[in-house]
Amino acid sequence: MTNTDVTARPEHRDVIRMPGRTGLALAIGLLSAVSLYCTGMAFEKSYQPAIFCSPFFVGAIVGLFSIEHPVRTAFITLMAALGIAIVTLHEGVVCCLFALPLLIPVTILGALCTSTIRRYVRGRNARAVLWSLLMLTAVTWQSIEGQRDRPPWDHPVHRAVSTIVIPASPDRVFGALTTRDLVVRSDWPWFLRLGLPMPIRLHFDPEDMSVTGTFSSGVAHGHVTLWDFDRTFEYEIDRYEMQDLPFHITRLGRRSSAYGFRPDDVKDWLTIERTRYDLVPLPTGATELRREIVWRRHLAPAFYFSWLQQTIIQRGQDRLLALIRERVVDDGRDDGALVAGGKP
Repeated sequence: MTNTDVTARPEHRDVIRMPGRTGLALAIGLLSAVSLYCTGMAFEKSYQPAIFCSPFFVGAIVGLFSIEHPVRTAFITLMAALGIAIVTLHEGVVCCLFALPLLIPVTILGALCTSTIRRYVRGRNARAVLWSLLMLTAVTWQSIEGQRDRPPWDHPVHRAVSTIVIPASPDRVFGALTTRDLVVRSDWPWFLRLGLPMPIRLHFDPEDMSVTGTFSSGVAHGHVTLWDFDRTFEYEIDRYEMQDLPFHITRLGRRSSAYGFRPDDVKDWLTIERTRYDLVPLPTGATELRREIVWRRHLAPAFYFSWLQQTIIQRGQDRLLALIRERVVDDGRDDGALVAGGKP
């Protein structure tokens, strides 16, 4: 056997071995991701940090077993795990898209940490022990956080307040909001329509003071809690009848025949406490219309989801008032429905 043959054989082994190690790391990572998702579903009462930090442990496990390209393999593992969650209708496409800016850095950080530690952890047994330790740590965190999670009615409160001046008298604006169905056109910005329920019609029943709100993906039923003619009215939502689009928004670990929202699933991300309209007459004869929506946020960590929910709801509310103003100004129709921003 020549020297050339001796040196060529190890190189040939490495070429064959590396894809196997990458595949092993990917398989172990997917197994870990599915396992942590299932334990999170069992222990967590809501979407808390332990849920969104599970990808850190998945990335760390992939980085532990991936000899080359640990970051790339961890990223592929994350995308594959999210794909499994979507295909099995346990998570929605929109939910995953909203969470990606948080999940990707966390996964990469985990892969970088253990790819560095791997220099000092040699041997299959040592890596298996570290894998078990990472899984045990993640599951323990999920269990403790699930026990310490506050009930939904004690979660953080948020408010979004918007005002707009409408060149019409308060009684005209109040009537536009309450005496006839308020229908808004569907040309919402794309970042608001991305799988989120957009308001279409608002109906008040003066006999029982009930409220019915029709959205792009269902109906919300509520009741009036405050009524001061031409000045203020406030209502709360009691129940939902939602039929969400396939693969859009689904509950953690829950499957629905409607491929999305279920009546008891709408409150997993936030709970709307109340919605209030105030009308303030101005010296010019115009009306300042003020809308306030109060909700409780059930998503954590706060540094990301607090900003995200606040931004989406605030912009949606600003857009809604702009459509109301546009229609009140242009209102000359008397066909039983008031259309905000256009014809029905």
